[in-house]
Amino acid sequence: MTDHTQNPPDGETEEGAGARSRYVRTLLIVVITLGVILLGGVAVVVGTIIKRVSKPETNVPVRPGFGETQIQLPAGSEIDDVIAADGRIVVRVRDARGNLLILLDPRRGEERGRIRLNRQE
Repeated sequence: MTDHTQNPPDGETEEGAGARSRYVRTLLIVVITLGVILLGGVAVVVGTIIKRVSKPETNVPVRPGFGETQIQLPAGSEIDDVIAADGRIVVRVRDARGNLLILLDPRRGEERGRIRLNRQE
């Protein structure tokens, strides 16, 4: 005959095993719930990517331009070169007095300054 009053070999009682199985059950529910939430999040991200790739928005807001800006050049001058540098546009102009650099702000369409290059005589 078997003796049912003896403790199991690992030292656990039936009361301890019941408490332990509750923790295992709770942990299993938490892991399954977090897995479902993770899969749902991945599904939302993938769905959003597919939607944006298949149907790009046509009404993307565009920053309004600055309109038309007029820059006054000296009479009889010619534009030699236009250079984009350091967030500015540099227009190199040649006239009877020599070279002139006109600095423009491309974001605002404003003239930021003029530099006259004179030769020493």
